[in-house]
Amino acid sequence: MEELNLKKKNTKKLELPISSKTGEPLKPFIKPWGTLLLGITFIALGFYNWWRSYSWEPFPVFTNFTNFLLFIFLLIGGCISILRAKLGNKHVLAHQIIVLISALFIFFMGFVFSIIFWSIPGLLGMVYGTLIIIVSTLVSPILCLYWIVELEKYKVKN
Repeated sequence: MEELNLKKKNTKKLELPISSKTGEPLKPFIKPWGTLLLGITFIALGFYNWWRSYSWEPFPVFTNFTNFLLFIFLLIGGCISILRAKLGNKHVLAHQIIVLISALFIFFMGFVFSIIFWSIPGLLGMVYGTLIIIVSTLVSPILCLYWIVELEKYKVKN
Protein backbone atom coordinates (compact mmCIF):
# COMPACT_ATOMS: atom_id res chain seq x y z
CA MET A 1 0.00 0.00 0.00
CA GLU A 2 2.84 2.35 0.90
CA GLU A 3 4.55 1.57 -2.40
CA LEU A 4 1.39 2.37 -4.39
CA ASN A 5 1.03 5.74 -2.65
CA LEU A 6 4.69 6.50 -3.37
CA LYS A 7 4.14 5.71 -7.06
CA LYS A 8 1.11 7.99 -7.16
CA LYS A 9 3.08 10.86 -5.59
CA ASN A 10 5.90 10.43 -8.09
CA THR A 11 3.51 10.29 -11.05
CA LYS A 12 1.83 13.51 -9.93
CA LYS A 13 5.22 15.21 -10.10
CA LEU A 14 5.80 13.87 -13.61
CA GLU A 15 2.11 14.37 -14.48
CA LEU A 16 1.81 10.84 -15.84
CA PRO A 17 -1.67 9.30 -15.76
CA ILE A 18 -2.30 6.20 -13.71
CA SER A 19 -3.79 3.15 -15.39
CA SER A 20 -7.27 2.33 -14.15
CA LYS A 21 -6.62 -1.40 -14.64
CA THR A 22 -3.24 -1.88 -12.96
CA GLY A 23 -2.89 1.24 -10.82
CA GLU A 24 0.61 1.82 -12.18
CA PRO A 25 1.70 4.92 -14.08
CA LEU A 26 1.44 4.75 -17.85
CA LYS A 27 4.57 5.24 -19.94
CA PRO A 28 4.92 8.55 -21.78
CA PHE A 29 3.31 8.32 -25.20
CA ILE A 30 5.66 10.75 -26.95
CA LYS A 31 9.37 11.39 -26.66
CA PRO A 32 9.68 15.15 -27.21
CA TRP A 33 13.34 15.16 -28.26
CA GLY A 34 12.83 12.40 -30.81
CA THR A 35 9.75 14.06 -32.24
CA LEU A 36 11.54 17.42 -32.37
CA LEU A 37 14.45 15.82 -34.23
CA LEU A 38 12.00 14.18 -36.65
CA GLY A 39 10.34 17.54 -37.35
CA ILE A 40 13.67 19.27 -37.94
CA THR A 41 14.70 16.42 -40.26
CA PHE A 42 11.47 16.76 -42.29
CA ILE A 43 11.98 20.50 -42.65
CA ALA A 44 15.64 20.04 -43.64
CA LEU A 45 14.66 17.41 -46.24
CA GLY A 46 12.03 19.78 -47.61
CA PHE A 47 14.55 22.60 -48.01
CA TYR A 48 17.11 20.20 -49.47
CA ASN A 49 14.59 18.96 -52.03
CA TRP A 50 13.62 22.53 -52.91
CA TRP A 51 17.28 23.53 -53.32
CA ARG A 52 18.04 20.38 -55.33
CA SER A 53 15.19 21.04 -57.73
CA TYR A 54 16.70 24.37 -58.70
CA SER A 55 20.36 23.35 -58.73
CA TRP A 56 20.29 20.11 -60.75
CA GLU A 57 17.52 17.97 -62.10
CA PRO A 58 18.22 14.20 -61.93
CA PHE A 59 14.67 13.30 -62.98
CA PRO A 60 13.60 15.67 -65.77
CA VAL A 61 10.07 14.21 -65.68
CA PHE A 62 9.34 15.88 -62.32
CA THR A 63 8.27 19.47 -62.58
CA ASN A 64 9.17 22.30 -60.27
CA PHE A 65 5.53 22.29 -59.16
CA THR A 66 5.91 18.72 -57.92
CA ASN A 67 9.05 19.63 -56.02
CA PHE A 68 7.27 22.63 -54.54
CA LEU A 69 4.40 20.37 -53.41
CA LEU A 70 6.89 17.96 -51.85
CA PHE A 71 8.56 20.91 -50.10
CA ILE A 72 5.20 22.06 -48.68
CA PHE A 73 4.31 18.49 -47.65
CA LEU A 74 7.60 18.02 -45.77
CA LEU A 75 7.43 21.51 -44.26
CA ILE A 76 3.93 20.99 -42.87
CA GLY A 77 4.81 17.49 -41.64
CA GLY A 78 7.87 18.86 -39.86
CA CYS A 79 5.88 21.69 -38.28
CA ILE A 80 3.27 19.20 -37.05
CA SER A 81 6.00 17.06 -35.45
CA ILE A 82 7.57 20.10 -33.79
CA LEU A 83 4.15 21.15 -32.48
CA ARG A 84 3.59 17.69 -30.98
CA ALA A 85 7.05 17.81 -29.41
CA LYS A 86 6.26 21.19 -27.87
CA LEU A 87 3.03 19.83 -26.39
CA GLY A 88 4.97 16.94 -24.84
CA ASN A 89 3.00 14.36 -22.87
CA LYS A 90 0.29 16.82 -21.87
CA HIS A 91 -2.88 17.86 -23.67
CA VAL A 92 -3.91 14.46 -24.99
CA LEU A 93 -6.97 15.85 -26.78
CA ALA A 94 -4.75 18.29 -28.68
CA HIS A 95 -2.53 15.38 -29.76
CA GLN A 96 -5.60 13.49 -30.97
CA ILE A 97 -6.79 16.48 -32.99
CA ILE A 98 -3.32 17.00 -34.49
CA VAL A 99 -3.11 13.31 -35.44
CA LEU A 100 -6.52 13.51 -37.12
CA ILE A 101 -5.66 16.67 -39.06
CA SER A 102 -2.29 15.27 -40.17
CA ALA A 103 -3.96 12.04 -41.34
CA LEU A 104 -6.44 14.05 -43.41
CA PHE A 105 -3.55 16.06 -44.84
CA ILE A 106 -1.64 12.88 -45.77
CA PHE A 107 -4.83 11.46 -47.29
CA PHE A 108 -5.29 14.57 -49.46
CA MET A 109 -1.62 14.83 -50.46
CA GLY A 110 -1.62 11.13 -51.37
CA PHE A 111 -4.29 11.81 -53.97
CA VAL A 112 -2.37 14.83 -55.29
CA PHE A 113 0.91 12.95 -55.63
CA SER A 114 -0.77 9.89 -57.15
CA ILE A 115 -2.36 12.07 -59.84
CA ILE A 116 1.04 13.63 -60.56
CA PHE A 117 2.71 10.21 -60.81
CA TRP A 118 -0.11 8.80 -62.98
CA SER A 119 0.50 11.63 -65.43
CA ILE A 120 4.06 10.37 -66.01
CA PRO A 121 4.10 8.20 -69.13
CA GLY A 122 5.12 4.61 -68.59
CA LEU A 123 4.58 1.84 -66.13
CA LEU A 124 6.81 3.22 -63.36
CA GLY A 125 4.62 6.29 -62.84
CA MET A 126 1.50 4.13 -62.64
CA VAL A 127 3.13 1.82 -60.10
CA TYR A 128 4.33 4.74 -57.95
CA GLY A 129 0.92 6.40 -58.17
CA THR A 130 -0.83 3.20 -57.15
CA LEU A 131 1.54 2.61 -54.22
CA ILE A 132 1.07 6.17 -52.98
CA ILE A 133 -2.72 5.97 -53.20
CA ILE A 134 -2.74 2.64 -51.33
CA VAL A 135 -0.49 3.95 -48.57
CA SER A 136 -2.30 7.26 -48.20
CA THR A 137 -5.82 5.82 -48.26
CA LEU A 138 -5.27 2.65 -46.22
CA VAL A 139 -2.24 3.00 -44.00
CA SER A 140 -2.71 6.64 -42.98
CA PRO A 141 -6.31 6.29 -41.67
CA ILE A 142 -5.51 2.99 -39.93
CA LEU A 143 -2.50 4.57 -38.21
CA CYS A 144 -4.62 7.61 -37.30
CA LEU A 145 -7.31 5.47 -35.72
CA TYR A 146 -4.68 3.47 -33.83
CA TRP A 147 -3.13 6.62 -32.35
CA ILE A 148 -6.49 8.16 -31.45
CA VAL A 149 -7.55 4.99 -29.62
CA GLU A 150 -4.10 4.59 -28.04
CA LEU A 151 -4.15 8.17 -26.76
CA GLU A 152 -7.63 7.66 -25.29
CA LYS A 153 -6.20 5.67 -22.38
CA TYR A 154 -4.04 8.68 -21.44
CA LYS A 155 -7.14 10.73 -20.70
CA VAL A 156 -7.46 8.91 -17.35
CA LYS A 157 -7.48 11.34 -14.45
CA ASN A 158 -5.04 10.89 -11.57
